[in-house]
Amino acid sequence: MRGVTELPNTDIRAPARAANAAEFRLFSARKIPQEIAFLADFGVSADTLRRAAEIADRAGAPALSALLAEGFITEEHYARALADRLGLPYYAGKPELKERGDPNAAIRAGFIALEPDESGARAVLAPSDATVSYLLEGLEEGRAPPPISICSRQRLNGYIRNCLGAPIARHAARDLTEADPSLSALGGLNAAQIAIAVLAALAAIALSIYAPSALRVAISLVLWLAFAGGIWLRTIAVAASDTPEPSPPLEDRDLPVYSVIVALYREASVVRRLVQALDALDYPKAKLDIKLVLERDDRETLAAVAALRLPARYDVIVAPPGAPRTKPRALNVALAVAHGELVVVYDAEDIPDPDQLRKAAHRFHADRHVDCLQARLTIENPDDSWLSALFAIEYAVLFDLVNPGLAALDLVVALGGTSNHFRARTLRRVGGWDAWNVTEDADLGIRLARFGARVGALASDTAEEAPNELGNWFRQRVRWQKGWMQTLVVHSRRPDRFVRELGGLRALYAALLILGAVLSGLFGAPLLFDALARSVLGDPVGFGWGERAGDVITYLLMLAGAHSVVASAVVAMRRRRMRNVARALALMPAYYLLVGAATWIALFELAIRPFYWGKTAHGRIRRSTSAAALDAAQGRSPRPLP
Repeated sequence: MRGVTELPNTDIRAPARAANAAEFRLFSARKIPQEIAFLADFGVSADTLRRAAEIADRAGAPALSALLAEGFITEEHYARALADRLGLPYYAGKPELKERGDPNAAIRAGFIALEPDESGARAVLAPSDATVSYLLEGLEEGRAPPPISICSRQRLNGYIRNCLGAPIARHAARDLTEADPSLSALGGLNAAQIAIAVLAALAAIALSIYAPSALRVAISLVLWLAFAGGIWLRTIAVAASDTPEPSPPLEDRDLPVYSVIVALYREASVVRRLVQALDALDYPKAKLDIKLVLERDDRETLAAVAALRLPARYDVIVAPPGAPRTKPRALNVALAVAHGELVVVYDAEDIPDPDQLRKAAHRFHADRHVDCLQARLTIENPDDSWLSALFAIEYAVLFDLVNPGLAALDLVVALGGTSNHFRARTLRRVGGWDAWNVTEDADLGIRLARFGARVGALASDTAEEAPNELGNWFRQRVRWQKGWMQTLVVHSRRPDRFVRELGGLRALYAALLILGAVLSGLFGAPLLFDALARSVLGDPVGFGWGERAGDVITYLLMLAGAHSVVASAVVAMRRRRMRNVARALALMPAYYLLVGAATWIALFELAIRPFYWGKTAHGRIRRSTSAAALDAAQGRSPRPLP
């Protein structure tokens, strides 16, 4: 990765050589905006300043943003040079900050008040385009400078988070819960849900004692009606899936600021590759606002990020300590200070197509009714193991067929955990992510639909790493299944409101989507194996027709479900040309048996530790098939100027 260009190792308060200043004044004084022009007196070459101005003009961005985002100089050196130019103190101490309103608002503004220090400063300011222009104009007009200190943005943000971490953590964890407790997983089951669960359990116990055959038929009918609905939903989604027409491209100057959020925890092994992938994004760097959110106790990842000496388009956020320790809480910390009109979420191991942000910006511009776009997730290591092969097939079906089909039908889409693109205003309107839901993506997809937001499919790929070890895969699947149970609890609290917000048909399909994920894991494999065992061993208990009727229902729906799963897998594999993993289909029953085991463990975890986040380890790829994406991530040069 191209490093940040440092100013010379001299006292930056000393003027540069007279020749450099004269060259600057002679050749380009009128072409370079004043917020960066003064740097010619502080060792920055005229060529560098002119290059920054040209990039800014092409991107339709402020010159200061281009200078810092491209990494021509560091934020720290710019802030120190500005302070010297204005005759103001540079703040490098630890200010006594007081909680005055929302600390996130102070971070967004780059300004916070403090108790006057020995210099008489009453506030700390991080330079921005507007404030720098105002201050430099005042200097030229002879106005007295305000009683402030200057500080780099990254340093000031760190001060605010250290001093006012508690309210920041509270906002990230509690905003949705406080705005509408019924939409957060924090509350668990309500009284009505508990009563229904108890009555159902008592009825099942009574039937098992007095009418076991009737119980089996009743359970089979209820479960398989839900399964049949899920099969139907999957089938029509696959049939409706298509590739959206490409949108007309936008010029660089018409592109909006894009915030990229990545939550990192114990990801030191993949940080460098992540940054290479983000640097490869074909988007004006002056319009990128990249938020890397880390945890304070994750020293290895913090050290790995610090070693990269990232330019100013990267905002490294150390999340304040607090509960719960989940990815959605970290995402909320970043969302509160995101500057972009558009927001995308990536995972630490992701390699998005370089043009993905451009494609998304084009789609949002072309269709004002779309609020969220889900890009296609692909697996870069399908050959690592039979688990990663089946994982790759599962992803191909979900992101190439099912989700695009649901979006085309304007039905509820359960988002994937990464490569989700949002209009920032919509994401904030629906409350951001639920910090207490461990499958925050699926929950957010359903909540977007309930708020009237529309989700579309984006024809762009993001390469991801599939777990190739059983323990790693199992931990991830337990977390996902537990999150689906939390999502079921949340969105069934007020059935009347759920139907009213979605409409009858969409509510039915959304219920089938959620119930299918939970019930198929809990009961699909047990009922199948029970029916198969009885077909081999006969009917030793003598329950008679009722039992056999339950078996018939099981067989028929299992055959329909298997046909739906295999047929969609074959279609997805053909589209992706995944011939090398076709033989793994023979192990699909074992795969779904493991999903069933993970679902039962998830039910147990939901009872004893509902908000525990089972971490998926990354950086364990053995064989990658995404060589092209990796090559693109290895330092694409910026697009040449015209």
